[in-house]
Amino acid sequence: MRSYKCLSRQIFENEAYQLVPLRDEDKYLIRQWRNEQIYHLRQSKPLTIEAQEAYFSTTVSALFEQTQPSQLLFSLLKEGQLVAYGGLVHINWIDKYAEISFLMNTSLEEGYFEEFWLNYLQLIEEVGFVEVNFHKIFTYAFDVRPHLYPVLEKAGFQLEARLKEHCFFDGQFVDVLIHSKLNRTLTFRRATSSDVNLYFEWANDEGTRQNSFNSVPIPYDKHVDWFLKKIQAPNSLMLVFENHLKQPVGQVRIDKNDDESVIGISIANHFRGNGFATSMIGQSVQAFFETFETESSIIAYIKLANLASKKAFERAGFHELEKTADYYKLQTNRQP
Repeated sequence: MRSYKCLSRQIFENEAYQLVPLRDEDKYLIRQWRNEQIYHLRQSKPLTIEAQEAYFSTTVSALFEQTQPSQLLFSLLKEGQLVAYGGLVHINWIDKYAEISFLMNTSLEEGYFEEFWLNYLQLIEEVGFVEVNFHKIFTYAFDVRPHLYPVLEKAGFQLEARLKEHCFFDGQFVDVLIHSKLNRTLTFRRATSSDVNLYFEWANDEGTRQNSFNSVPIPYDKHVDWFLKKIQAPNSLMLVFENHLKQPVGQVRIDKNDDESVIGISIANHFRGNGFATSMIGQSVQAFFETFETESSIIAYIKLANLASKKAFERAGFHELEKTADYYKLQTNRQP
């Protein structure tokens, strides 16, 4: 099996499916499928055997010799049998984006279209978002496949643009639809003393103060004293979340108490509105119960005006216990 120099992993698996670097042995089946489905491809005429052989021996072979190839092409196998092929194409290594390409066995489209697409998209996301750390992947499709777009949306892709009469195809101008997905991968680490200024900036952010029960700005000396004690407190879990570029996105703190533990979250101003909160809360709750042997529930107190935060906690598995004149009280428990 050939290997891509830019990938540390070459095989990506999901139950019965495998994504492997494009195999030379698959070129004739791929040629057949392309010619059968030329109606939706950017292909001006049927592929000849000679043209396909030349493409694999030159263009495809060269991809495995480059550190930053313009394409990463794969064969999709189901239980060891080739059912489709595709990859990331038109790669921009500077701006960290790539277009998704995918083509399946024509004879299996009717029965397996959605299944193949969903499994493929899950695997190609591993390549694009985890392996090569791209920020964005997208599809570029002629508006002639209405059954495709609901599948893309089911996989979390959003319609980004409709380019009106963008391509001349089959004797007429057709629209092009672009569906995209952004890399929202988050990881976390324990806060350290070197984060003291970062937390000070977050704590005194105007939006954070508005959603806090204490809206008065915090003096720096008091913050430093509190922070250095807090990160050493045995019953506090303070987590810094970072995106795929290792940029700090926000923080979650859970203070463990005997009867109920309390969680708080804040997100850096320029990362708000990206849907990070639910993932941060969910990961933090799991980390808390893995860190502490406790049966206590976790409580979130949220100001009434902060409905976005309430919804984020509910999506992360919290449920409303109480509504007072000032706040919502939400709760979650250790899952069995």
